[in-house]
Parts: sequence; C-alpha cells; structure tokens
Amino acid sequence: MVGSLDTTGREVMTMKSHSEQSQSPYISPKELTQRWQCARSSVDRITRLAGMKRLYLGHGKNGIVRFLRKEVEAYELDRMI
Repeated sequence: MVGSLDTTGREVMTMKSHSEQSQSPYISPKELTQRWQCARSSVDRITRLAGMKRLYLGHGKNGIVRFLRKEVEAYELDRMI
C-alpha cells in the first residue's frame, strides 16, 4: 500500500498495481516457460547451455530454482537478430 494526499490534504492509502511494484531480481523457470512459450525441459536445456547462474533454495524435489533476471534479459538481447 502507498500513502498519498487527496485534494483536502488527507492521506489516502492505495494499492500499487503489479506493474508499478518493483520487479524481483530473480525469475523462475515457470515464468521463463511462459515468457519463451516453451516447455520446462527446454528452459532447463537453454539456460544450462547458456551457462546461466542458478539460485537454489532448499534441497531436493521441494527446493526451488531462480535465475538472475538481468542475465536472462542479456541472453535474450544477445540472441536477437
């Protein structure tokens, strides 16, 4: 929530829209499947072959993987022709 003043000087609390919120520096494999419109196995293969760093949180099948958003965006810019 964000506080701002209305025309009478009273503080009004409003919700920031999703696009106004700061983006996480990380991106999940699921987000990449949607962004690149491909299967999870393709995301795993592409990111592995590109040498992208992974952030592992937790262990085993219950752990999660995240990629650095800046690294993903740099890869996409490099691959544009």
